[in-house]
Amino acid sequence: MFSMIIAIGISASILRAKATLDESRFKPEYFTRNRKMPFEKLLKFMLSMNKTSTQNALNKFFEKEGITMSQQALSKARNKFDHTPFLKLYNAIREAYYSSEYIVTLDKLHNKFIIAIDGSDTSLPNLPGLRDKFGGTGAKASSPTARMSIAYDVTNDFIIDADFSPLTVSERTHAKNHLEKVGNLIDLKEAIFIMDRGYASEELIRLFSEKSNYLFRIRNKFNVEIDNLPLGSHILKIYNGLKVRIIKFTLPSGEIETLMTNLFELNEPEFKELYFKRWSVEVKFDIVKNKLEMPCFGGFTENIIMQDFWISMYLANIAAIAKREADLEIKEQRKDKNNKYEYQANVNTLIGSLRDRFATAVFSRNPFHRVKVLKRVITEIQHSVVPIRPDDGSTPRYENTRKSKFHYNKRSNL
Repeated sequence: MFSMIIAIGISASILRAKATLDESRFKPEYFTRNRKMPFEKLLKFMLSMNKTSTQNALNKFFEKEGITMSQQALSKARNKFDHTPFLKLYNAIREAYYSSEYIVTLDKLHNKFIIAIDGSDTSLPNLPGLRDKFGGTGAKASSPTARMSIAYDVTNDFIIDADFSPLTVSERTHAKNHLEKVGNLIDLKEAIFIMDRGYASEELIRLFSEKSNYLFRIRNKFNVEIDNLPLGSHILKIYNGLKVRIIKFTLPSGEIETLMTNLFELNEPEFKELYFKRWSVEVKFDIVKNKLEMPCFGGFTENIIMQDFWISMYLANIAAIAKREADLEIKEQRKDKNNKYEYQANVNTLIGSLRDRFATAVFSRNPFHRVKVLKRVITEIQHSVVPIRPDDGSTPRYENTRKSKFHYNKRSNL
């Protein structure tokens, strides 16, 4: 099984490589002199997941050394190199995770990987340059906003692909890009891609039909013939002969759910459970935005925003690896307790433990110290568990009536 020890070993080799510095700095003379924050130390600070105010984080980071560094100096240092060190980390971990050595240990459902694709708008610092680059929302499109999209391996709690773009790049374009990149890691015939309303189109339906398996939720009035179908499972042809399967069922709210797929061998009742697996991608966005606090960007330039995005994608997967490892330990510990529910690691505790120690483990040059730190993290996680309650889709969803999507009391660095 792919473990935290393996992930940290890969991470350390990338972060310490001279090529990482050489390929990312904007000028050859950057990070050549002995400063308060040399390149390796700067990377350690950025991966520490400290989301208090930047100045407080710097004061804590340098506390034992008895020196100080200003927020302005940090921003200047961060703008001397691009986001590629963190993109390298993200890519290296996912490529190892789905390598031939470890892919056989990963979970599947119906003998396939379940990949949920979804996008989310992300508010940016209110600066004209960012609005010009990424676009805007709100009155007169005045609020700078970017689009984040992920392809999420539901069965293994892993962000298998991610992108961050201007609003002019559509979710459907992201979906096509995700399909291509996921295909470089796994056999697309061994995957089922699940997407919500808004993704289904003739182009995407044809593309996914050719390359993989799909399950689209489709909106009302998408197709008159489909709208007129009764509840149940139906096979019909659209777009001049393309064979599709339509499943219609009633939700507890009374709303009729309509799904489209090219999976013809599954039984009708299995589709309701399968589609509800998509909800996990919403939970992953919550972890990225509210627990890893990605929208609390550490600066006001496009460069720093891209750094923070790839740091968040990398750390989200590191947290998932730690959780998978801890969950196996928790399951083993509780196997004879006859609990009503199975239990899993508490994500808040997990991220708190990683926040304090992960960067220390990555940059430790003593392998025994690294293992000791990781064991302590896993032990802390094991002692904070929550029950896994079945979700049949009947839990009511409430719309957020706040004008601000990320309320001030959820953000620790304001």
